[in-house]
Amino acid sequence: MSYGIFGEAFWWQAESDPHESVSKFIQVLRDEQDSYYNDIATFMGLYNGRPLHSRYAHGSMQYALLRQPRLTFNIIHSLCQAATSKIAKHKPAVSFLTEGGSYSQKRKSKQFKKLMQGQFYSMKMYPIAQKVFLDACITGTGVIKYYNEFGKIKAERVPIHEITIDPIEAETGNMPRQMFQTKKVSRYVLAEMFPGKKDEILSSESSEEDEYNDDERFSDMIECHEAWHLPSGPEAKDGRHVICIDSVTLLDDEWEKDHFPFTFIRWTENPTSFWGNGLAKEVKGIQVEINKLLARIQEQMHLATPKVFIEDSSKIVQSHLNNRVFGAIRYRGTPPQFFVPRSVDGAMFSHLDRLVDRAYEMTGISQLAAQSKKPVGLESGRALREFSDIESERFMVVGQAYEQLFMDAAEKIINLIRDAHIEKDQYTVSSFDSKTGLEKIKWSEINLEDDEYVIQIKPIGSLPQTPSAKLASVSEMHMNGFFSTEEAHQLLDFPDLNKANNLKVAHIEVLDLIIEKIIEKGKYTPPEPYMNLELGIQRVQQAYNMSILDEVAEPRKELLRRWITQANGLIEEKILQAKQASAPAGPAPGAMAGAPPAPPQPGMMPPGAPSPGPAPQGAPGPGGIPPELLAQLAQ
Repeated sequence: MSYGIFGEAFWWQAESDPHESVSKFIQVLRDEQDSYYNDIATFMGLYNGRPLHSRYAHGSMQYALLRQPRLTFNIIHSLCQAATSKIAKHKPAVSFLTEGGSYSQKRKSKQFKKLMQGQFYSMKMYPIAQKVFLDACITGTGVIKYYNEFGKIKAERVPIHEITIDPIEAETGNMPRQMFQTKKVSRYVLAEMFPGKKDEILSSESSEEDEYNDDERFSDMIECHEAWHLPSGPEAKDGRHVICIDSVTLLDDEWEKDHFPFTFIRWTENPTSFWGNGLAKEVKGIQVEINKLLARIQEQMHLATPKVFIEDSSKIVQSHLNNRVFGAIRYRGTPPQFFVPRSVDGAMFSHLDRLVDRAYEMTGISQLAAQSKKPVGLESGRALREFSDIESERFMVVGQAYEQLFMDAAEKIINLIRDAHIEKDQYTVSSFDSKTGLEKIKWSEINLEDDEYVIQIKPIGSLPQTPSAKLASVSEMHMNGFFSTEEAHQLLDFPDLNKANNLKVAHIEVLDLIIEKIIEKGKYTPPEPYMNLELGIQRVQQAYNMSILDEVAEPRKELLRRWITQANGLIEEKILQAKQASAPAGPAPGAMAGAPPAPPQPGMMPPGAPSPGPAPQGAPGPGGIPPELLAQLAQ
């Protein structure tokens, strides 16, 4: 048998309660990586402008200048907030592609998207992702945990200092085989979660001494460890999941999944470590130097106050030394001398400005973006768009990592929903659609296997954010014929292209819905004269060919054939009506010879009126029928 630390078996191989092995192994790993957790506390302290009350923060020397009120310029806070506002403001939407699939798979993929959208909003995924992205900017890595609570899938931000890994397993940046989370939890909440261990939980003591607490103060919070070990292979049985405190094991289950219930995002990847590097690490030295420089400037500014030199032998009434206008000072002997010390040297301010500029240059974030200002002289929408594209190239990799976070989240959520669906009869998510409104999506109706779909990110916003750039984009699309004048006006009031696109493709959506109901449910909707019948015949013919390949039942193929036949009948009826309307009107039966002609009917030319001439080429004929189709049907 393989052995771990101190000659003992690895914690996931322990036959009895593994809480002692888990606690001991976590303590050894955290002691080995004490410098890493010290760095995390330093970065968080620099971002907040004060030290953290934790075992890893109170001994750091970087906070010597942060413990008293002083003049500050927190460049790390400014950079992290600017990066978060620039990238995490977007709300990526997850779509599911089923290329070459049947109508059933395509319909399920649409429902898949609605379910995931509703799940994201119910679990507050977008606000959590923004906080986690800020963690990645500060510490280098952000973490989200996914879990099932009372039948509902939820997510929460996990501070990076709660996670422990074995650095040897992840020294090249790979995912480790085991992972631990150490979190302070209320002992009473924990007792309600595990009622069978209530007495052991309530009587347990915190294993960590807190020098900030009074000896007489009793804390309700205790450390709870959660440990995962992934199976060593597809058929291996060594996967294990343990929840424990230092004194008792609360949960001990087999872990069959090949992944942890976490997703990670990093500001920049570290090739030699599982953890990433953040903005705070990049500009830590500059921030510390700025803090020292500002402290000296503040001290010198306070010292640069006027002084009065009075000789001991001079007889001067000190009350006469005041700030009165045209005041008189009486003295005997040597007169008083007024002296104003020299203030801060300009070189110190120049050095401070250089440090600030260098911090923005190193991270690629412009000061204009941090101050929410546009460059001077860029007024046109085209110029603003070009500037935005140039600035965004620096953060392309980070933006892709932010999108990947949502793709990874979708995979974790789908796995949890499948588990919840096995335990319960139905797993339902409420979703909202602009066409159908609020609807309930049942997992049992859209369940797809992993090899039946591909997850893809589709950004929600397509137009620029600034009004001038948005106006320029819509104007260019209108000039190129993508939208009519009315649609262009409509787009200026709405921040996206979806509504205008929905109107333009509504006739296609109607036809696809009819086809889907026929093939999936055998429900028939007859064609109507107001539909685009020519396009409908084409799409139903394509669906009929696909139904042959997909071996659709014969009664449903017959419904497709019936739809095509009825659509052709409606088209012929339109043509007949058009011919009758264009035919010359003969004398009415029984009309007397020499009687005055009847008044022209609406739509007919009066006698003697000039002929309107031939219709322009390509113009629709009577009834809106294309001339080519009229010629074919007339033969």
